[in-house]
Amino acid sequence: MKNYFTLLFLSVFTLTTLQSQIVISEISYNPPESGTDTLEYLEIHNAGDTVYSLNGHKIAKGITFSFPDTTIAAGAYIIVAKNTNSFLNAYGLQVFGWSADPLSTSNALNNTGELVELVDDNGVVKFAFTYAKILPWPGFTEGTDGGGRSIEICHPLADPNNGENWKVSQNDLGFQINGRQIFGTPGSANSIASCTQEPDIIVEVSSNVFTPKDITIEVGQTVRWINKGGEHNVNGSTSVFPGNPESFTNGPTSSSLWTYDYTFTIAGVYNYRCDLHFGLGMVGTVTVQSPVVIDLFPARNIPDVTKVNADGVPDSINVSCTLKGIVYGVNLRPAGLQFTIIDANNNGIGAFSNSSNYEYVVKEGDEVEIKGTIAQFNGFTQMTLNGVKKLSENNPLLSPKIVTDFVEDDESSLITLKNLTFVNPGDWTGAGSGFNMTMTDGSKSFTIRIDNDIDAFSQPIPSGTLFNVTGLLGQFDANSPYMEGYQLLPRYLLDFESVSGVIETNHLYNLTATPNPVCHTLYLINGEVPQKITIYNDNGQALHSYANTNEIDMTGFNPGLFIIKAYNQHLVKIIKVIKL
Repeated sequence: MKNYFTLLFLSVFTLTTLQSQIVISEISYNPPESGTDTLEYLEIHNAGDTVYSLNGHKIAKGITFSFPDTTIAAGAYIIVAKNTNSFLNAYGLQVFGWSADPLSTSNALNNTGELVELVDDNGVVKFAFTYAKILPWPGFTEGTDGGGRSIEICHPLADPNNGENWKVSQNDLGFQINGRQIFGTPGSANSIASCTQEPDIIVEVSSNVFTPKDITIEVGQTVRWINKGGEHNVNGSTSVFPGNPESFTNGPTSSSLWTYDYTFTIAGVYNYRCDLHFGLGMVGTVTVQSPVVIDLFPARNIPDVTKVNADGVPDSINVSCTLKGIVYGVNLRPAGLQFTIIDANNNGIGAFSNSSNYEYVVKEGDEVEIKGTIAQFNGFTQMTLNGVKKLSENNPLLSPKIVTDFVEDDESSLITLKNLTFVNPGDWTGAGSGFNMTMTDGSKSFTIRIDNDIDAFSQPIPSGTLFNVTGLLGQFDANSPYMEGYQLLPRYLLDFESVSGVIETNHLYNLTATPNPVCHTLYLINGEVPQKITIYNDNGQALHSYANTNEIDMTGFNPGLFIIKAYNQHLVKIIKVIKL
């Protein structure tokens, strides 16, 4: 057992060729024995894809051992241990031995770390690395120094001089030495997680030149420099090149056949050089570009994707995009999603998901961002959803557009038909998944669809004879051209406003408004939260509507007199408010 310490060398991991690659993959430098460490071992791995001959090779530093005429198959492992008989008795494996005398204290691995080097019959270094017992290397507390655990490298191409690439073995071999459980993978694949992947580009270092000299990559890609011969290094430190976005270097120049990997995470142009030969033109550049991100769901406006051709088919059918709008109405699908969003100009579109709700609970007044693909179902334009993101809630609703007929341009918009009567009140059945009612203004008939997901479905037919009816315009037309089958879908019972039977009185319930006059937020107190609130100016023009709230932000309104109508079922409370 040696009792001296050899200083760490820097980054001297060797690649031979892409076909055969001999690396060090496991080491046990201080097994839990008493006296001499007869069970010390090194594991050598052929990480290439062809057979490699070790004839004439020798371990020249760390320990000394000359290989007989032997080969190592592609992907295979061989073990070189201090003593073959001791290793066979403990591990049950036939291995190469570097010391014939099990009692010898010479020619052993240093317990505190040292350089280990393999050379071929011409003296060319095939691998060279320096292990240690100081951070970031695994140490005594992790069981490497007399604790029974070997250390394994996390990937054949990882830099063996970097202690972060070595971890203690996780493979329990099922026996103990001196009361210590033994862990390791001698002669087989390592047990720890892999840490290194193939580089994105390789630069060869030889003959005082980097080949290729100038490269272009993307953020997150890895460059590997491979020294093919000569004393060189890679130095892109900001102390030499202040304009570099960050430093990268593999340390001082070295004549070993080293490799050096660096992953670039910041965009920009990087200069680098060989410190010994930059005067001879041994310089290079790495241009790191931000990755090109292909947005599969680019932002679009609702009117851009809801235009239809002469057959009523959307021009944007099968187009994937992202849309933003305010939610109107309720979810019309028990499993999945079916709702409407509308922009600030009352342009709307349906949103549909067959089964997933994307962790979103539909609530009128929410501002949402939906992404998916434009589709059509029985003439109705909708987005087949790929995701929903809630942006805000309790947003004011638009006043409905007053119409006298159903037209394609109003599909999924909020509209109101005035002065309608039921053609056959007996059709209000409250049955099935929904039912259709026919209403008329005296000259035209309109289909009103009562879906079983709205509160009106389970209520009696609204009382009264003449109604203003508000809702979202839908379509159900199974045949091309898709220009028929329009129907109005009220969002709730309050969308039926009786203009003959509603008694507007301050005595129906006890809501009051405070503060009044108001500057900013108006609160409706002393009563139930209204299902709907509509604000009118003093000319009787409806300005905004809100659902299920007792707070109104009046900040954006001009000073003057306003009329507040608060609705609960068939009851209406009228309050006059002054805005300062």
